[in-house]
Amino acid sequence: MMEKQKPIPTHAGKQQISKFAEGIADRLQFRPGDSLEPIVIRLGGKIDYADLSDPSEQPPESIVVKPLSEGRVEFTIYIPTTTTPQRDRFTIAHELGHVFLHFPMVQRSHPRAEMHATRWVDTTDKVQQRAEWEANWFAAAFLMPEIQFREVWERSSREAVRLFRVSEQAASIRAQSLGLS
Repeated sequence: MMEKQKPIPTHAGKQQISKFAEGIADRLQFRPGDSLEPIVIRLGGKIDYADLSDPSEQPPESIVVKPLSEGRVEFTIYIPTTTTPQRDRFTIAHELGHVFLHFPMVQRSHPRAEMHATRWVDTTDKVQQRAEWEANWFAAAFLMPEIQFREVWERSSREAVRLFRVSEQAASIRAQSLGLS
């Protein structure tokens, strides 16, 4: 059985992580509003809808990343069956943040370990709280790149929600973090 590790934060700043996320989106040719499922599959992942009522299952809003040979990975993103498609998009992008930001850090310290990340982090665990913030920053920038988001938000917050296919809450938080509201 493989050793299990939690995400290791990068300790990069929000701006640096945002630029990194936008660069990853460009490299993957992901455009605002595009479906995330083909990206997940292309990267070696899959999405599994987890039932909250089954304690034997991996908790929803989590990811398990396993190393393969030659720097490749396989991973499963667990999504609850009770959330909206907009919320699911943010969760998927958040979990991709763990793949791109934190799994390389885990691999440096524990080359054969698999990484298990969940949003259900103990509030006293400052290391895991930091990893969750970083994954959120990644998700926001990946789904809502700054320049495009600013242009659309200034016209209409409703249009931003529709175009980026995110929840009103996610769009509002992104606008707030960019000083737009």
